[in-house]
Amino acid sequence: MNSTLQTVLLLAAVIGGLSGWAAIAAWWYRERTKTVRAIKELRRTNTRLQKAVVFTLDKWRDQVEHNQLFLAIEQEYAERLAREAGVSPQSVKSTMRASVEQAARQGDPLKTDPENASRVRHQIAAIEDVERFVETGEGTLAEFEISDAFRNAA
Repeated sequence: MNSTLQTVLLLAAVIGGLSGWAAIAAWWYRERTKTVRAIKELRRTNTRLQKAVVFTLDKWRDQVEHNQLFLAIEQEYAERLAREAGVSPQSVKSTMRASVEQAARQGDPLKTDPENASRVRHQIAAIEDVERFVETGEGTLAEFEISDAFRNAA
């Protein structure tokens, strides 16, 4: 009887031990699955953020390049007008800027080249895409190719 009781207790201990290890394994697998899902979500978020940053940097570079071009044009026109009027190029630029700023303050729309209007609208739409992506995580940036963008931004 003693050996039968020992056998039953040994069998119960083995079953209890195995079920305990099974519970630990199930808990570990569940936690690992949660961790893997969280890591994947972080990678997706990180990729989306990288895409948004690259897109923004690309647009910023375009803006700086356009500004350099406009400043060079402004300098050239100021020098030509200054030669004709016999004044300094800086005084021509400051006079023209003051005139344009005053017109803008009075509510007059800034005069722009009609041929550039579509490009300006496209740039404003791109800025709105970035804003929408940052606020909601939705938009055309999700399809943005990051490898090409990195090459362009570098």
